[in-house]
Amino acid sequence: MTRQLLVLLVILPGFALAQIDTTDTDAMSHGRGRFLPFTSDNGQLHLRNEQGTFARKMLRGGLLVHAFEGLGYATLAALPTEISGWRYSSFSNYGSNMERAFTSPPVFDSDKWYLNYVGHPYQGSLFYNAVRSQNARIWQSSLFCLGQVLVWEYVLESGLEQPSIQDLIVTPLAGIVIGELVHRGTMAMARNGFRWYEATAVIIINPMFMLNNGLKFARESHGSDRF
Repeated sequence: MTRQLLVLLVILPGFALAQIDTTDTDAMSHGRGRFLPFTSDNGQLHLRNEQGTFARKMLRGGLLVHAFEGLGYATLAALPTEISGWRYSSFSNYGSNMERAFTSPPVFDSDKWYLNYVGHPYQGSLFYNAVRSQNARIWQSSLFCLGQVLVWEYVLESGLEQPSIQDLIVTPLAGIVIGELVHRGTMAMARNGFRWYEATAVIIINPMFMLNNGLKFARESHGSDRF
């Protein structure tokens, strides 16, 4: 679990950074611009897919989440064993290991504290905001987060290691709380446009907002943002 999570935490913000529209380089170079998400003509913030059904939001969020999980696994699989930490003999027993996960109780893992109590809450907030940043309701985003945690523990990882008690509890609970706080902070900044340092913070703490809504660059004119 340790290395898989670290790879995901490195890849995701980096990809989100590539979504920024930086075509107005003159304004950026002079510090006179703000990054703006999708807006209507009157400046009202609209999130992508906000009028869509929860099923549609869940599909998009799931595709984002699993694309990065797959990318993280592929990256680790391409690395030498001494770096990835994977015993490739485990792949030949993937089915039996997964069966054990469903027939035996989860265990306390021995991961470092910062992975269990910093990394996993961050991961849970990503799951949460994959749909919350599409204007899903809190309860919908919470269920989606919990579902993704179960998929991670019992499908993606269970063939390699037994599901973790800490992960099953900390990831969804802390992820939901942190995810909602992050979402509200992001929305508060987005309504007036992101300054460069706000955009940088959102890239790191809420990359799912970036991936779902993007950031657009605009000049400031007479003290107000021009959309």
